[in-house]
Amino acid sequence: MLASQPQFDEHLAPSESLLYIRRTLDAAGRLSSISGSGMVWVGILALAAVLVNYAVTGAPWEAHTLAALSTWAVLLLLSAAITVATMATKARRAGQPFWSPVLRKALWALSAPMATGAILTSALLLHSGAALLPVAWLACYGAALTSAGVVSVSPVRWMGISFLTLALASLLLPLAWGLVILALGFGGLHIAFGGYIFWRHDG
Repeated sequence: MLASQPQFDEHLAPSESLLYIRRTLDAAGRLSSISGSGMVWVGILALAAVLVNYAVTGAPWEAHTLAALSTWAVLLLLSAAITVATMATKARRAGQPFWSPVLRKALWALSAPMATGAILTSALLLHSGAALLPVAWLACYGAALTSAGVVSVSPVRWMGISFLTLALASLLLPLAWGLVILALGFGGLHIAFGGYIFWRHDG
């Protein structure tokens, strides 16, 4: 015999009924406030970070300088700020809450792969495997996007798969191509998928 399904209580007050419906839809819905324009800006900043590494600081795996690594730390902080600001703007324009249950689900999905990336980065730097930083960064970020894409619009999931594919392909390329790989991934893929999301998903 099938277990009984939770049912909506018809005796709830109107305000409680609306709150129940809203929470149900939020929990079951998808994260539609992903901003394509925000992704494009993140991609442009990533290309700038690559140029700084190439022309000024050297790549983090070639010269373990604070400046070389700080370039990517600054990129991470700026990217997070831009993503939050543009998502909040898009959610407000659509009349949706920014801090929703589905956003919390997406953040949980992102957290473990991103934490893994931080751990791998530290391990590679400490044990002279820093030349593999591009592979680790692309793979962990791709895993994070693929996981979060389950509760978001489909291009986010495909973007994650593209990052994973690029990480795999980079194993076949010379280590000297590290900055090119980062430019293609964090720059090119962000701009390409961000432009697509902006076009197909209203901003």
